[in-house]
Amino acid sequence: MGISGFRADLGVADDLFGSREDAWSETVRQSRWEWWLHDYSARLKPGAKRVLISTRWHMEDVAGRILDQVERGEIKGRVISIPAVAEQDDPLGRAPGGYLWDDDPNYAYGDFLRARQRETSPMMWAALYQQRPAPEEGDYFKIDWLKPVDGLPPLERMRTYAASDFAVTSSGGDFTVHLVVGLDPAGKMYLCDVWRKQSSSDVWVEAMIDMAAKWRPLAWACERGQILSAMGPLIERRMRERSTYVRLEHFASKFDKSVRSRSIQGRMALEGLYVPADAHWHSQFRSELLSFPAGKYDDQVDALGLVGQLLDQMVKGRAPKPLESRVVNTRRMTWDERFRRHQRNLARERDGFEIRWGSGAN
Repeated sequence: MGISGFRADLGVADDLFGSREDAWSETVRQSRWEWWLHDYSARLKPGAKRVLISTRWHMEDVAGRILDQVERGEIKGRVISIPAVAEQDDPLGRAPGGYLWDDDPNYAYGDFLRARQRETSPMMWAALYQQRPAPEEGDYFKIDWLKPVDGLPPLERMRTYAASDFAVTSSGGDFTVHLVVGLDPAGKMYLCDVWRKQSSSDVWVEAMIDMAAKWRPLAWACERGQILSAMGPLIERRMRERSTYVRLEHFASKFDKSVRSRSIQGRMALEGLYVPADAHWHSQFRSELLSFPAGKYDDQVDALGLVGQLLDQMVKGRAPKPLESRVVNTRRMTWDERFRRHQRNLARERDGFEIRWGSGAN
């Protein structure tokens, strides 16, 4: 039934795209957007509420265009996003990394999601299950440079480094981001951990110290500026109080974000960046990098760019020492053999003492 001729105080639209093919068709996307503006919205009463329930297929789908309107201040809106894998400040109260409906063994939806994550491309997983679509190839950072891995090398085999992009306010605006990278014995660079949150300074300082204690980075890159000048004494005090220390490297922000990220861009183009595929922050990190510089947020790019400032200081991880081959004699010694070995040891100690004494006398 069509909506022409009907008026409403509340309108609900559900899944305006029936398939990936529709969502990736520019013609269909434009058609759905015009329907939302000129058919659906025009039928509502003054002051009516509009609700859109949608899977995010594409950055420029109807939901994406509505979000742009909200960002520009043209309309007011509220977003409720429930990703398959929980991130920071999950609306359901899940810890980061928790899977949706993972507490019902009969339904086993968490197991279903894990299986889907293994067989779904990172791009489609980020869009369909995390509600964060990104360009298929990327512009400044390319999709081929991000190399998913099942896990990280042992910490004792890596040398780690960290960086932070600090935000001014705790609500709205930018996020504070801490991230840690590690180099294995072959020189491969792994993204070990990411912390990203809109928080007050006392919260992100504690998160910074937590990560320093866990990963033991050899250096921590920060942007020189008013925030670090104000928070530097607190960071140093909390390091002393928690007996956790790391060398802070300060870098001036002389150029725009694209220029500051050239070093890490070149490093990733040559050798890639290895990222744990099952990390709860993987989808968010990937989407932001592939959307840069046109994306809404770039805090993780800023932090990664600071890692690039440390590249000339970085050294490879430690390779394990080869085990020495030894011949073990399992035959038990006789009492005569034990006595003769004891006598030889005494003689060595006596001779050594006499040699040292003679050298001193001379």
